[in-house]
Amino acid sequence: MTVDLRPPRIDDAAELAAAVDEFGRVKDGDRVTEAVAETWLGTPSLDLERDARVALVDGRIVGYGDVFDSSRQGKQLWLLLAAHPAHPDAWPPLLDFVEARAAELASPGGRIGAGIPEKATDLREALESHGFAFERFSFRMAASLDAKPPKPELPEGISVRPFRADEDARAVYEVQDETFSDLDDHSPISYDDWRHWSFRDGFDPGLWFLAEAGRELQGIALCRPEWDGDPTLGWVSVLGVRKRWRGRGLGLALLQHAFRELRARGKTRVGLGVDAENATGAVRLYERAGMQVARRRLAYTKAMG
Repeated sequence: MTVDLRPPRIDDAAELAAAVDEFGRVKDGDRVTEAVAETWLGTPSLDLERDARVALVDGRIVGYGDVFDSSRQGKQLWLLLAAHPAHPDAWPPLLDFVEARAAELASPGGRIGAGIPEKATDLREALESHGFAFERFSFRMAASLDAKPPKPELPEGISVRPFRADEDARAVYEVQDETFSDLDDHSPISYDDWRHWSFRDGFDPGLWFLAEAGRELQGIALCRPEWDGDPTLGWVSVLGVRKRWRGRGLGLALLQHAFRELRARGKTRVGLGVDAENATGAVRLYERAGMQVARRRLAYTKAMG
């Protein structure tokens, strides 16, 4: 059976989503809708002609792979790989493509990484055959909202308010970048990409919570009203606290504030994603808020050059 590759097109979104979503369903990964596929293919910094390929068998899309580096610095590049479970034969050509493209984009000393579902054993084997090594886990954590979350105890001098459209956009972007900049695999996202993903379908400014001291932004909790196509599952996309306010209870207070609002909107569960080895103690924070690990993902990396 021959697997062909070609650059994806925006109008591939429905067929692409069907293959990738089945991969997520069977391998216990993230689910993908047509709208999500359209958003991904429309990412401003993603050059569909050069950075991405769909895998086809008999003219039908069975897989997808791309190389993503919003910063275009070449220090940390990310691979997105997915294939219909019936077509593990898509892995070799997709990996050959993304590795070759990553080599063109990487700077000296750069590296590439891929996050994959724990149950995707065929993809794990394919990555390892290409010299990738397992580095660490990341978690999908979740909590029930059946009981009303505790009232948040904000640090003295902090107040929380909702997001105010473009008035706050640049400041929120800067706080998000700053709060994740000390992670080993941090790769800055461009402002255009950030806006594209932040304000996509489903964005609700009433679920973006901003913590201020005086008039200066010190922390953010950016939530969405659903995830994986599940309208009962609220999602915390970003929780970030500036360094000078860490260890003072602001992160927990923001999380509890978000939980209470999501519950008030009828959500029965809340989830988020986190690096299992996050140096800021995020996993412990989420456990204190009542969250538990729902599933694990594997992070694989490879040095370039």
